[in-house]
Amino acid sequence: MSLTQDQIDAMLALPALEPPPGITANFDNPPNRNGLAYFVTTFCLVISTLCLFIRLYARVWMEKRVRIEEGLMICAYGSYWGTVWAAYEMIKTPGYYVHQWNLHNGDLVRPLWLILVYGCAYSFVLPFIKTAILLDWCRLFVPADKRKSLFWWACMAVSAFQCLWGLLCTILLNMQCVPHRAIWEFWVPAKCYDLPKVMLTSASCQVATDFIMMLLPQGIIWTLHLNWQKRLGVSIIFGVGVLACVAACFRLDQTITFDKETDLMYFIGPLLFWADAEMTCGFFIFCIPCLPKLIKESSLPHTLKSMLGLSSSNKSSHGETTAVGTGTGTGSGLSKYGNGSRHMETIDDDIDRHDLESGGRSRMSRVSVRNRGVPLSDMEKSESQEQLHNGGSGLGGGVHVTKTTEVTITCDSRLNVSMTDLDTLEDGCGKQQITPWTVGK
Repeated sequence: MSLTQDQIDAMLALPALEPPPGITANFDNPPNRNGLAYFVTTFCLVISTLCLFIRLYARVWMEKRVRIEEGLMICAYGSYWGTVWAAYEMIKTPGYYVHQWNLHNGDLVRPLWLILVYGCAYSFVLPFIKTAILLDWCRLFVPADKRKSLFWWACMAVSAFQCLWGLLCTILLNMQCVPHRAIWEFWVPAKCYDLPKVMLTSASCQVATDFIMMLLPQGIIWTLHLNWQKRLGVSIIFGVGVLACVAACFRLDQTITFDKETDLMYFIGPLLFWADAEMTCGFFIFCIPCLPKLIKESSLPHTLKSMLGLSSSNKSSHGETTAVGTGTGTGSGLSKYGNGSRHMETIDDDIDRHDLESGGRSRMSRVSVRNRGVPLSDMEKSESQEQLHNGGSGLGGGVHVTKTTEVTITCDSRLNVSMTDLDTLEDGCGKQQITPWTVGK
C-alpha cells in the first residue's frame, strides 16, 4: 500500500532514531567530526594519486612501455574517484560521526544513496587493483616457459575470485530491494534483504585474499640466489601487503559493529575510513616495486643511496666486488666489451624489475670480478709487447697491459640465463681471463 504525499512528508519529519534516556536531540547543529573526514579522505586521495603517477612515470616515461597492469590501475583509479566523490558528499549531509537521533528520516535519503554509490565503486576498485598487482607479480616471478607453475595458478585463482566476487557484490548491492529506488526511498513498498550480511561477506573475502596475496611471493623470494640481507630487503618490499591486511581487518571489525548497532549513521563513518585506507594500500602495493629503481636513478646523494642499499656497487658475500660497468674510458670495467656493462648493471640491481624480468625472468647468475694486479716492472716483455709499446699498433702511441681480470660466473641450471650479451665470456658458465687494455699517447 503506497503512502500519500502528506503521509510521506509527515514520516520524513520524524526523528530517525529515538535518543537514549537523558539525551536531547539536536536537529539544528548536530556535533560531527567532519574535519577528520576531510583529512582522511584527502590524505588517501593524495597518496593514491602519487602512487598512480609514480607507476606511470616509471613504466611509461622511463621504460617506454604500457601493459595491461597499467590499464587496470587506471580503471581502478577511475572507480576510486567514485568512492572519493561519495565520501565528500557524505560530509555535506549528514556528516561523519553524527548520531542518528540528531537526524530526521528525511536526512537519511541522500546518505543511503551515497552509501550505495560508494559500495558499488569500492566493489570495482579492489578487483581492478588486485588483479593488476597479481599480473605484475607474474611477470616478475614466473619464467616465460613456466606459465603453469603453482605461483601462476595461485595468482590467476585469486584474480578470478576477486573479479567474480566484485561483480556479484555489485549485483547484490543493487538488488537488495525491489524496486531499486526503495534502497534509498525507504517508504516505498518493497521486498528487501539484510544488507549488512553482504557487507560482512565482502569484508571477510577481502581479508582472506589480502593475506593470501601477502604470502604468495615470499616463497619465491626466499629461494632467490641472493645473500640473506638482499632477500630480506626484497621480502620487506613485497611484504607491504601487511598494510592492506591491517586495513581489511579493521574494516571487517567495523562492519561487524555496524551490523550490531542501530545508530547506523554514526558507525558508517569509521567503516568508510577503513575501506578508503584499504583501497589506498592497494595502489601503494602496486607502486612500491618501482620506488627502488627511481631512487637509484635519482640525484640523491651517494651516501643516502648506500644507506638504502641502492648504491651502484655492492660487496658480495665473499668480499668481492660485484661488477658494474662504469664505462670510465680507461678500460677498467667491462663496458668496453659489447653489451657487458648493461648486463652487469641489471644483475647488480637488488630489486630492479629487470633482474627478474629480462631474458629468463629470474636471472640469478652471480657475476664476480677479481682484479689481480700485476706489477709492470715484474713482467717480462715479449716481442709483440715491445712492438706494441713502440707504437707499432697504429693506435697512436702504444698499448700497455695494466692488469688481468678474472670473471667467475655461477649459473643456476634451473634457469634460462642468456649469455649472448657477454661478448667477452665463453658460452655457458666458467672462468675466462680478460685483459683490459689502455691506449697510451
